[in-house]
Amino acid sequence: MKTLIISFVATLLLIICSILFFPCFGDTNVPRGLQCSEADYSVNEDGFHTNLKTLMDSLAANVVSHDGFYQTQVGEKANKVYGLILCRGDIAADGCTNCTLDSIKVASEDCSRSKEAWIWFRWCFLRYSNSSFFGVMENTAAAITNDTDFEDPSVVSEGFSFMSGLSATAPDQIYMFQTAILNVSQGGKRYGMAQCTRDINRRDCERCLNAQLVNFRMTIGNKRRWEIYGSNCFMWYNDYRFYSNVSTLLSGESCDLLPNHH
Repeated sequence: MKTLIISFVATLLLIICSILFFPCFGDTNVPRGLQCSEADYSVNEDGFHTNLKTLMDSLAANVVSHDGFYQTQVGEKANKVYGLILCRGDIAADGCTNCTLDSIKVASEDCSRSKEAWIWFRWCFLRYSNSSFFGVMENTAAAITNDTDFEDPSVVSEGFSFMSGLSATAPDQIYMFQTAILNVSQGGKRYGMAQCTRDINRRDCERCLNAQLVNFRMTIGNKRRWEIYGSNCFMWYNDYRFYSNVSTLLSGESCDLLPNHH
């Protein structure tokens, strides 16, 4: 697939910050975008459709027991389908399952005749294709910011260096997922998070995260809150703690209660 860079500015972050967050999480699970191929198969191609449904059922059934990331393939030859699901590393098991089911619902409704689809939610990422993409790093990505949400100029360089450091260290974590806190020199804190799909290797993970910072430098550079969603890696930057203290998915424990933020 050709490398595709998509940049769009949205007001979703403003909406998120105006509502009460669910207990246990500093954010809510909202859709972040989708990309579908053109209608690739007809209603008569029962083989592919059946395999796709089997694939989706398998992703939903296995993602939690595989630590928030699961990839599989179903079928043979022309009807073969490949897919993966990744949950954000701090999301608890029930949140991961619910996000997976939400993603599958969106795929079935909005990409109903597509042989390729990318579905981004804030808590998970679903992808499937009739061609194998496992282990292939791609720079497909979208950045979400807010036009009026500007960072203090004195913090801009600190924040960018902070996220650059996170892109260097996150790939070496056991699940290629990491959160970090920046103590701003002028006072206050910034919170960052980075994650990669676990089908790519650690060096590709680092390259993916670095590419996002480079490609969207002008979009995110002076923003206090931003998110980047890609095919292989993801980054979040905010002025409040939006993530859980621990990886509740991996620990199986109930998550810490975070304060509401407005």
